Amino acid sequence: MKVGGFLLLVMLITLSLEVQELQAAVRPLKLLGSCIEECSGDWDCDPDERCASNGCGHVCVPA
Repeated sequence: MKVGGFLLLVMLITLSLEVQELQAAVRPLKLLGSCIEECSGDWDCDPDERCASNGCGHVCVPA
């Protein structure tokens, strides 16, 4: 019985992660305040851009 409960828990966690991924895929993209990690430093951006925090994630913005 304990193994069955453990397997059920693993399946529910896996399903939950898949649902979260699908929700993220269909959620509209917001550029201001979105939790996107587009860059981790200026080197990840084009030469005329810099990496900046938007309050939740980091995005490339004009320099």
